[in-house]
Amino acid sequence: MVRWFYVALHLLFEAGAARRDARIRFLKAQVEILRRKLGGNRVIPSPDDRARLLAIGQELDHDVDDVIGIVTPRTYCRWVTELREGRELKRVGRSKIARNMREVVIRLAKENAGWGYRRIVGELRKLRLKLGRSSVRRILKEEGLTPSPTRRGKADETTWRKFIRLHVDTLIACDFFTKNVITPFGIRVAYCLAFIHIGTRKVFLSPPTYHPNERWVQQQGRNMMMWLEDNQIHARFLIHDRDTKFSAGFRRLFKNAGTRCLRTPLLAPDANAYAEAWIGGLKRESLNYFMCFGLGHLNHIGQQYVRFFNEHRPHQGLGNRTLPAAATEPPAECVFESSQEVGSIQCQRFLGGLLRHYYRVAA
Repeated sequence: MVRWFYVALHLLFEAGAARRDARIRFLKAQVEILRRKLGGNRVIPSPDDRARLLAIGQELDHDVDDVIGIVTPRTYCRWVTELREGRELKRVGRSKIARNMREVVIRLAKENAGWGYRRIVGELRKLRLKLGRSSVRRILKEEGLTPSPTRRGKADETTWRKFIRLHVDTLIACDFFTKNVITPFGIRVAYCLAFIHIGTRKVFLSPPTYHPNERWVQQQGRNMMMWLEDNQIHARFLIHDRDTKFSAGFRRLFKNAGTRCLRTPLLAPDANAYAEAWIGGLKRESLNYFMCFGLGHLNHIGQQYVRFFNEHRPHQGLGNRTLPAAATEPPAECVFESSQEVGSIQCQRFLGGLLRHYYRVAA
């Protein structure tokens, strides 16, 4: 009789154990499903979550290899070791980005639709806010703002590239560009001549004219030389294309000043890439938005852009620094500091708000 009693008790115990095992498998299946739904398939428990799991696991003598699912058994064993050694449970993962920092990044992206991640990082660096490119990308992705311009790797160094690299501090590049101007007598074509010092990226822009004759071009050359002297820049080479407006008198003017003129090959705009790129940026960022009424109007737009470019615009080729900062500060990597105070961000507008310069107000 006693034997049958133990048999019945054993059967009841096994039935309960089977039901308990089914409940455990059900809970583990839910954890696995939730992990698959998470991005990266990784769960990062907080210090409070870890303490709670360790407290429950201690009731089982930490023999939880067959039931743990939120982390691996190896990770749980590391938690137990840290608990026994008295280490403080620290938060795992990236530091949380402050709300005011996120708001600044979102504001810059929304107000400047053409800015990419590196351009925003450069503007933040100018504001003395340290945030990495991946953090900016993550913030914008979460907000549905994903600027992703096509990026290409560095090309092999050619002889011309090597020449530019070796003489970058003594190289000047120049080129003409045109803009249609509306006058009382109809539409006329205005010409401007832009010079850029490749080493510092500083730009000198001539006033526009309807008649870019030899006399006018030589006068702009003399103005350029005075600008170089004011900025303490020594130029050994001047790059320009084969436009007939660059006459023999223009080249002789620079030769007498100790500057050698280098003419680019025919149909090779890449040989004068710095001047071409600057003129393209001028048109994309300012000129294409305006209809010009007279030479004075065109000159105002051009000079305002040059001032913004030379003083306030971060340059990716110079470590996302402005030109004044690049001349005085060494390049440095931006490291995110979640505890820093953002403070008040002000905006200085150029050309009616088409160009924006952000700066922090001193406390």
